[in-house]
Amino acid sequence: MSLNSDKYQRAVGDLSAVVDAVPAGNWSAPSPCAGWTARELIGHLIGGFQRVSSVETGFHPGHDESPDSAGDDPAGAYAAARDAALGVLTEENLAKNVQSPMGEIPLDQQVGMFSTPDVLIHTWDLARAVGIEVKLDADLVQETYAALLPLDEMIRAAGVFGPKVETPAGADPQTALLCFTGRQP
Repeated sequence: MSLNSDKYQRAVGDLSAVVDAVPAGNWSAPSPCAGWTARELIGHLIGGFQRVSSVETGFHPGHDESPDSAGDDPAGAYAAARDAALGVLTEENLAKNVQSPMGEIPLDQQVGMFSTPDVLIHTWDLARAVGIEVKLDADLVQETYAALLPLDEMIRAAGVFGPKVETPAGADPQTALLCFTGRQP
C-alpha cells in the first residue's frame, strides 16, 4: 500500500462512521453544499468511489453525479461503492492511470490529490447536515489545508469551492480548513 491509499482509507473510515450514524429519516436534510441534500451528497461521494474503482470496472462517472445514485438506501449504496473502491487499492492498481480533473494520472496520485480531500471535507458536510458532531482526522486536516492553500485562486475559478469564509481568530485547524473551503463551521 502507499501513503496516499493509507490516508484515503483513514478518511473513508471516518466518513463511514458518520454514514453509519445517520438516522434513516435524515437523508433528505439539506447539506452545507448548496442545493444538495444529505442523500445527494452521498450520491456525489458514491461517484468519487466509482472513479477510484474505475481502474478495474472501466466505468467513469461524470463530475456531477446524478443525485439519484444513492437510491432508496443511501447507506447501502454507499457501502457497496466504498467496498468496491477500497478493494481496488492494490500496488498494481495504484500504478495504473485513471481520469482526473488534470487528465490521466496514476490512481495513487488521484487518491492523494483529489479523493482524500473530497472525502475528508464532505465527511464534515454530511455530519453537519444530519446534526452529528465530527472531529476530522487532525493530520489529514493539516495536510489538506497545506495542499489547498497554494491552489486558492484555481479552486475558486473552477467552482470547486465557494468563496472563503472569514476564519475566526484563534481557530483550530479544522475550522480554518472549513472556512477556507467556504463552509460556515
